[in-house]
Amino acid sequence: MDINIILTYGFLLSSVLSLWAPFKLFNKIPLWLLFLAISFSLAIAFKKASFISLAYTLFFGYSVYYYYKKKNIILSFLVLALSVPLVLHFSFLDFNNYRYLHNIHITNNATPFSLYFNLDKTVVGIFIIAFSFNYKKIALLSIFKLLIINLVLMGLIFFVLATVLGYSKFEPKLPYFTPVWILVNLFFTCMAEEALFRRLIQQKIHESLSGKYASAISIFIAAAIFGLAHFKGGAIYIALATLAGLFYGFIYYKSKRIESAILLHFSFNLIHLLLFTYPTLK
Repeated sequence: MDINIILTYGFLLSSVLSLWAPFKLFNKIPLWLLFLAISFSLAIAFKKASFISLAYTLFFGYSVYYYYKKKNIILSFLVLALSVPLVLHFSFLDFNNYRYLHNIHITNNATPFSLYFNLDKTVVGIFIIAFSFNYKKIALLSIFKLLIINLVLMGLIFFVLATVLGYSKFEPKLPYFTPVWILVNLFFTCMAEEALFRRLIQQKIHESLSGKYASAISIFIAAAIFGLAHFKGGAIYIALATLAGLFYGFIYYKSKRIESAILLHFSFNLIHLLLFTYPTLK
């Protein structure tokens, strides 16, 4: 891996990690913003992004900031609309995400797998978490209990269903790229997706509803949108992603912490990678 890639995405990773650090440079500049600015500057210098990418990202970031200042329903739709091209990697944004793996077969009967370091998608999660973050103490024991319970239940339901549907089967392995996959999946993919679908969409729906079913409705709608966002995988993948989204939404609702949803999402993905056909059966 070239030094330019290590630097660009190393600072991006530092930006994500700094979301949980309340320190500011000169008491004004958040560390996450400093690291993100360096990452973006390097991305432009090394042609992984352009000034078009930068302009769009700045507009998106300002929209997220303004939304969490005003909490206006129109602004929430604007932020959601602006996030779609970033999350789905629309070409007009001129990002050139680094491709670490390209169409490899992890096992003989698996579909091809590619792994990208997605700057565009990651900035969505960074801005949403940064501008909505609560620095209150995390109840680690409570989150750990919720995580284990949901992970076990989710694993049993999901992988039985996936096996019956011919989507996956028990196939333990330890791919050589696992350490890199862990960093990318946890800090880029899961962080960004949970920030968007749980912290932004589910939270806003919940705040907009009233009555005893508000929580259930918000969890279901966010999960359904999460499932539809995986449309490229086909109908079975949409259904399974929706099912997974219900668990991510539930743990977020119970814990009131985005960290719990991120950890559950990542833990489930890791089990999928290590113990079952990844990404799917042919």
